[in-house]
Amino acid sequence: MILNTGRDNSRLKERLERIVKENRISHAYIFEGPSDIDKEAFARGFIKGVLCPKSLGENCGECSICSKIDHDNHEDISYFRKDGLSIKDAAIETLREKIKIRPVGERNVMVICDSDTMTKKAQNSLLKTLEEPPGDALIILLSENMENLTQTILSRCVKFRIDAQPETTEDEQAGKLIEMALSGKRFHELVHEAGDYARDRAKAMMLLDSMERTYRNLLLEEHKDLRTYKPEEICRYIEDIEEARVRLKMKMSAEYAMKELLLKITG
Repeated sequence: MILNTGRDNSRLKERLERIVKENRISHAYIFEGPSDIDKEAFARGFIKGVLCPKSLGENCGECSICSKIDHDNHEDISYFRKDGLSIKDAAIETLREKIKIRPVGERNVMVICDSDTMTKKAQNSLLKTLEEPPGDALIILLSENMENLTQTILSRCVKFRIDAQPETTEDEQAGKLIEMALSGKRFHELVHEAGDYARDRAKAMMLLDSMERTYRNLLLEEHKDLRTYKPEEICRYIEDIEEARVRLKMKMSAEYAMKELLLKITG
């Protein structure tokens, strides 16, 4: 699928997949959503749907292109983020130069994160590119409030709203992550699902507590999933959780500690 972010967004997902399959891709999109939505992950999902050579309109999640997009090292994709409180004109000037370079693959893709923080000068610079985009270039603007963008920018982009993510308790999130690991989901899928729990230290600590409880319950209740997990494996995962907790207490990056743990439980 192209997307798996926020609420199920099934209609939006189907619409975007249809646009790609019917080769009706626009040169510019705005994806608007609240601050608790991982809009960059949303954009990566859409880009994979556009660029994946094995599953047009969706994404295989296995080819070299999908892998590069997941790891943010695709040669034709550039991300632009705010410097301080806003995206400055210099960043957009860099975008305008990069988008003119012949892509290695099919098209250049430019992603402007927090686009609604662009200065007026930056927006005016971007407008020149939106009016005459080179080749099959794709420009994606991620926004929390598109009302902060000028009407001329808005009029040249296809606009979509991403639904807010429903509230999830730590126990629900822990159960879902462990279920995903049991069913053979890949590391990057678990990282995406963890969301803010893999970036915020306090949330990560709460998630670790819930994951440990869930694993211990698997042992104590002799759960049917023990046919997939051996008891010694679960004990090892509990030890890995304890290690991740120690590292968080030692002020290690929450993102690094959680990614390392999720890599172990999917290994």
